[in-house]
Amino acid sequence: MSARLFVRAVLLAATLLVTACATQQPFQPVNLPGQAIDTPFSVSGRLAVKVDDKGSYGNFDWQHAPTRDVVSITTPVGSTVARLTRDADGVLLEADGKETRSANVEELTNETLGWTLPLDNLVWWIRGVPAPNAPSERLADGALQQQGWTIRFFRDEGDTVSRVPKRVELVRDRLSIKLVTHAWQQP
Repeated sequence: MSARLFVRAVLLAATLLVTACATQQPFQPVNLPGQAIDTPFSVSGRLAVKVDDKGSYGNFDWQHAPTRDVVSITTPVGSTVARLTRDADGVLLEADGKETRSANVEELTNETLGWTLPLDNLVWWIRGVPAPNAPSERLADGALQQQGWTIRFFRDEGDTVSRVPKRVELVRDRLSIKLVTHAWQQP
């Protein structure tokens, strides 16, 4: 792929992400009590990561079960950049033709990708609820604060029935992660 085509693809993805954000409203969970049960799901969408004013955009595909996670991150044109697998054996990150193993997702992603993916809590946050394993606080604007992160949830304008947010924004220190979901499946 030429550099010019890649730059155009990245700009298109950024434009789509900004456009998707323009028609969304704050999300409040519909049924908090039943959400504390970790159930399998499959979700895909767009991902934007910003560290110290340097941003990256791409797509993600995530299959979650209580005992296994597989997260693939692809470029806007579909090339796989990284694949993270977490199971009882630990964590495996495949990126740049290399395989790296660790016991901890956050340390591994920080060391190899340059930013921390809080997968343990993201399992809950992507559903619009606090992680049950740590104290949390709801702010006046509806944002959630948990384990040093500020998390904001959004839904599409006019959507009053969705049980999960359309967009989740995570901010901590110099890191910002935005997830916009396209497809969501949960049994």
